[in-house]
Amino acid sequence: MKKNFFILKLLLSLFCFLVSFSAIARPNFIIVLTDDMAVDEFRFMPRTQEYFAINGVRFTNAFVSQAMCCPARSSILTGQYSVNTGVKSNNFPTGGWHVFHELGLESATMAAKLQASGYSTAYFGKFMNEYGLGNQIPRNYVPLGWSDWYAFVASPSYYNYSLNENGVIKNYGNTPADYATDVLAKHALNHLNSALNKNSPFFMLISAYAPHSSTDEAIRPTVPVSAPRHKNLFNGIQAPRSASFNQADVSKKPFNVQSRPLLSPEDIDWIDLSFRLRIQSLRSVDEMVGKLIDKLKASPKFNETYIIFVSDNGFWFGDHRFKFGKGGLYDQSHRVPLAITGPNVQPGLVRDDLVINTDLFPTVLNLAGVTVAPKNYDGRSIQPLLESNKRQTTFNRRSFLIETGQEGRLGIRFDSYAYYETLQAARTIKELYDTKLDPDQVYNIADRLTGTSATAISDALGQLRNCKAGTCRKLENTFTDDLVQLTN
Repeated sequence: MKKNFFILKLLLSLFCFLVSFSAIARPNFIIVLTDDMAVDEFRFMPRTQEYFAINGVRFTNAFVSQAMCCPARSSILTGQYSVNTGVKSNNFPTGGWHVFHELGLESATMAAKLQASGYSTAYFGKFMNEYGLGNQIPRNYVPLGWSDWYAFVASPSYYNYSLNENGVIKNYGNTPADYATDVLAKHALNHLNSALNKNSPFFMLISAYAPHSSTDEAIRPTVPVSAPRHKNLFNGIQAPRSASFNQADVSKKPFNVQSRPLLSPEDIDWIDLSFRLRIQSLRSVDEMVGKLIDKLKASPKFNETYIIFVSDNGFWFGDHRFKFGKGGLYDQSHRVPLAITGPNVQPGLVRDDLVINTDLFPTVLNLAGVTVAPKNYDGRSIQPLLESNKRQTTFNRRSFLIETGQEGRLGIRFDSYAYYETLQAARTIKELYDTKLDPDQVYNIADRLTGTSATAISDALGQLRNCKAGTCRKLENTFTDDLVQLTN
């Protein structure tokens, strides 16, 4: 009798252990994705910045491979470079929602993988460019892999927009209650409240439209729109004046830069206005993040939940004479804010490892315990960077591919150098910048490369642009700063 009781007690203990282990092994995820947010703008989100600074790991060298909305989002969701997703631009026929759909990428996303393994999945906000446009796919279509769906239809905006809410199109107007970030926050908080009361693990991706410029035709010039309660914030503030701001000498840069005139005083006034409106619009996102954190803290699932904050790409504020924009080759459009908190994440740690948006796919799935064949993605899990308190880890990336969606404009970002090639009138313009001494990429030193080094770097770029999966990871480890050899 005593023996049977002991066995029963042992079995019960083992069962409790397995239940506990299962709960820990299946964490929850909330990704907050901003739109066109530059790294410098993160400091204007006090609640978000403080929370991640104290509780998480922040990455100072986080990048996207291609600095355009749809290609970048495709890479985040699938873990692949744009050359491998096939989504090379924001618009059909080279990119956009229809290409993403036609290539069957819906079933390849992290959401689809998580949902198949028992996660509830929910999306809020901007999805892919041109989603809800055209007649080939119904406007109320909900992409595969999502249990709940609240996405902008057609052109996102801050007011006067439509959301596909689980297959039902709902139109919003122009009252303060219709402000898009607040509406998304309300839907996300309601969903989070429900998810916290269920047994299944959850995954949420909240894609705010801020600080992207409005597409509303009634708003000219095209600038972001803040919530009414924030319209008087940051009066008199200027946009950052980097070393590349309104760059005087662009003689060693490609024609698309050389052909741009110096910014006028009116241009600079507009840049400052746009910057102020951008950081005003981000204050609503900051409030949303704060509410999500407060809701989580009141739940036992708080310690089982990862929160990831990232942007789909960076942005220019007068850099290299560009009044505004992204999508080019320089760091200002490719570097993004990235911060992560969650179970076993080292608090208050700052890392300068090269991480890119293709890494989010394997990282989330790895943390969730979901197995995906390494041949199906190009990135690598950054879990070691989150959990190790040692500065040196086994994360070996030394370079990555910079894309623009154009065959003749590509580059490699090394630890300490950025190398770009632009095909111009049947000749290739080469650029090389020392990113430690010249972080704003003003002084092109490509003419100082030795002949052997110039050939080696160009060959390396050719290999990276054709890599896939494990080959990408191997090449990213192989191509290092050592390829750069300069003459005196």
